[in-house]
Amino acid sequence: MSTEKEIALMKLRMDSMEEKIDNIDEKIDMLMTRLLDPDEGLVIRVNKNTEKLDDREKNMGSWMKDINDFHHMKRWKDTVTKALWVVYAALIGFVIKLLFWE
Repeated sequence: MSTEKEIALMKLRMDSMEEKIDNIDEKIDMLMTRLLDPDEGLVIRVNKNTEKLDDREKNMGSWMKDINDFHHMKRWKDTVTKALWVVYAALIGFVIKLLFWE
């Protein structure tokens, strides 16, 4: 190979590398934009998620109180329902007694 051919080949390779480097640079810029965008970037989304988790932990006490209140009301309702069944059965028994065993 002659020197001129080698230089031409090296120039072609350098041009090709320049294009590849420009392409890589564009991809890095796009990634940086996605990561650090002040409105929709990954860092902002992670920070918002962390805020939500912190708020949830702060409110967990009141939520647990509400859940316990709900369970107490449910237990009370079940007890009242059972008592009403007893009252209904007694009332039906009394009505049947009045009708048939006077």
